[in-house]
Amino acid sequence: MNTRIVRVGQVGIGNHGKTIVDAIRDAGNLQLISCFDINTAANQAVSAEFGARAAASYDELVADPSIDAVVLVTPNYLHAEQVRKAFAVRKHVFVEKPIANTVAEAKEMIELAKRAGLTLMVGHNTRRRGVFRRAKALLDQRRIGKVVAVEANLSRPAGLQPGLPEWKADPTKCLLLPMTQLGIHFVDTIAYLLGPISRVSCFAANVAMPGGVLDSTAALLQMVSGIPVALTSYYVSADVYFLRIYGTEGTIHCSPLQLRLELLQNGELKELHEEDFSSEGGQSFILQMREFGECVLKGARPETGGEEGLNALAAIEAMMRSVQTHSAVEVGDILHD
Repeated sequence: MNTRIVRVGQVGIGNHGKTIVDAIRDAGNLQLISCFDINTAANQAVSAEFGARAAASYDELVADPSIDAVVLVTPNYLHAEQVRKAFAVRKHVFVEKPIANTVAEAKEMIELAKRAGLTLMVGHNTRRRGVFRRAKALLDQRRIGKVVAVEANLSRPAGLQPGLPEWKADPTKCLLLPMTQLGIHFVDTIAYLLGPISRVSCFAANVAMPGGVLDSTAALLQMVSGIPVALTSYYVSADVYFLRIYGTEGTIHCSPLQLRLELLQNGELKELHEEDFSSEGGQSFILQMREFGECVLKGARPETGGEEGLNALAAIEAMMRSVQTHSAVEVGDILHD
């Protein structure tokens, strides 16, 4: 392996996959050597743009001796088998969130990475956005006093729009659709900001999508610290994206492009500060992929490695069990089943 460049093959290059392809290009320590997508035209286009080989299948790509690592931007239910094949031929792996389709699969992936001594990194990118890095710094400085609670909503109308992949509407391939595809971003980010999640209670309904898909979800989470969190995610509403952290001395309001800090005195608004993150663009993805490269080159542990991916997925699986049993579920029970 070149001591400065990691040669990668990426699987899944459409939509979000193109964001990752561009981040690989700009990371500085990665080089796209090959690519594969079931959309042959898209595969050929990326191949031409980046000078990469257009593989005819995943098996062909992963067996390529000229690549050091595999980047997977593929459906959830394919992750486990694709990772098994990659580790079997000693390729490092970056896999988009969720780490896998089930907690059992995630545990196997982590164990395989440990045995092989290879990097396993999960694409929980939201915590890397500038607005959440800033929120973390404010919390560490105790700018809003003791944290009281969190409210968050991440939703989009994908379930109402044409072109939704069939697997996303299949509960066996995409557990608890809105939370697995959207809410999980905030599950990981909240854990980053405030520590581990202890237990969850979740409510879900089929509102608008055909086939009985649970397209609208609301969950209550309790952190190990005791802090309560209200997290909602819908696949059939207008775009919504906010996270609010309430404290005894203020509130932090986070949106993709702005952070607003409200400071209180005796419960009344005293100061208001706003910070703009609209110029960030895709920087968080570039930093993420650069970190992947550094971890491969130096043998370092990723910030969002297998354990972080497992914990986020376990919270989603706990939500699904809560929906099924009409009860609160301990995340630890899911992890230790």
